[in-house]
Amino acid sequence: MKTTTLFLLLLLTGTLPVIGQEQKGFLTKGKTVNAQIETGQKQLYKVKLNKDQFAFLVVMQKGADVKVTTFDFKANKVAEMDSPNGVGGPENVKLYSSEKGDYQVEIEALGTNSPSATYDITLQIVRPKAVTAAQKIDEIFTAWNNHGSPGASVAVMKSGKILFTKGYGMANLENNIPNTPSTMFHIASVTKTFTSYSVLLLEKQRKLSLDDNIRKYLPEVPDFGHQITLRQLAQHTSGIRTYESLHAMSGYEIHSKEPFFKLISRQRDLNFSPGDEYDYSNTGFILLATVVERVSGMSYAAFVKKHIFDPLKMTATVFQDDAGKVIPRAADSYEPGTNGQRKLYVVNDLIGSTGIITSVGDLGLWASHLLKPGADTDIVRKMSTAGKLNDGRLTDYGLGLAIANHKGHKRYRTFRRGRRL
Repeated sequence: MKTTTLFLLLLLTGTLPVIGQEQKGFLTKGKTVNAQIETGQKQLYKVKLNKDQFAFLVVMQKGADVKVTTFDFKANKVAEMDSPNGVGGPENVKLYSSEKGDYQVEIEALGTNSPSATYDITLQIVRPKAVTAAQKIDEIFTAWNNHGSPGASVAVMKSGKILFTKGYGMANLENNIPNTPSTMFHIASVTKTFTSYSVLLLEKQRKLSLDDNIRKYLPEVPDFGHQITLRQLAQHTSGIRTYESLHAMSGYEIHSKEPFFKLISRQRDLNFSPGDEYDYSNTGFILLATVVERVSGMSYAAFVKKHIFDPLKMTATVFQDDAGKVIPRAADSYEPGTNGQRKLYVVNDLIGSTGIITSVGDLGLWASHLLKPGADTDIVRKMSTAGKLNDGRLTDYGLGLAIANHKGHKRYRTFRRGRRL
């Protein structure tokens, strides 16, 4: 589930109407307004705030894909938002006042699924703006800090020390279990950073090379007429199809290694010649985890525990290498639907591309290590170096890390924008 939060700064003194909108009047805290809307139609609401207040609104789409735009007291556009949830689910709006006055919030229908499409808009919170750092973090997570929403656990760290930690929202909606700092989460493709690190540790030990042919370690992978290297698997440039797509075509479930390798062994071609293109593939990291096992003589989970978890004292972290394994304090996964949250099942027996379950504190230890890796600085440098295609073009992905720039600073993620975890 992907959620985007936008910060909106609005200067309030008076209100001027924006031309071409249907005026819907003022919103009242705690009262939900339902409105019908047609494609291309714009509707304007106002929110009256005192100086230095914070307001939180939710626009729940019910058959209408809406864009929300905010304006200051002079009718100048401040910000707009349109989350990638189509005609269902919420658009979350935060307002911050610097002076007493009226906000303007415009709802525009980009598309609808029926002539009678609607949305609900609710002014949920009006309160003084945050002053302390802890209050400001609370404001960031306002949308998820309630008993009807899944949420997150948060840790703020500096120099390896936790300065703030707190849980927001629910770990389990059915049983009303809230998130806490000790809640365990499936960290999806963050697992890829551990897989790449493990391969690079073995390279550092001179037990393999990133430029080795995959078939040196996994002869059951077909000979496609092109050499596929470990580096290309880790950089998503191998051309091997992601197994989720193959699963959709094969018609049978792929939850463990036996059907996974059965499916891979039956492939007759690649999506492209290795190194020609970038295409995010979970298959590559499951193959890399298997390489770690065959080179080290240990299970992938045991290798990562011995060489990463234990040295960093990540004592809470485990692998979900058995879909039936019970993980104490583990949060369930959800995705937004038109009628509320839906359960999302994200675990199976395959690990390497995903599979790690951890707490926010342990994940902070891993992040701190990647920032200051000590003797393994060269490993992290390789992970954070952009891949290069055969024609010399650079990708925005290294080895287990996506690379981007944010306001002049390097930013690393575990997936490329637009690609799934």
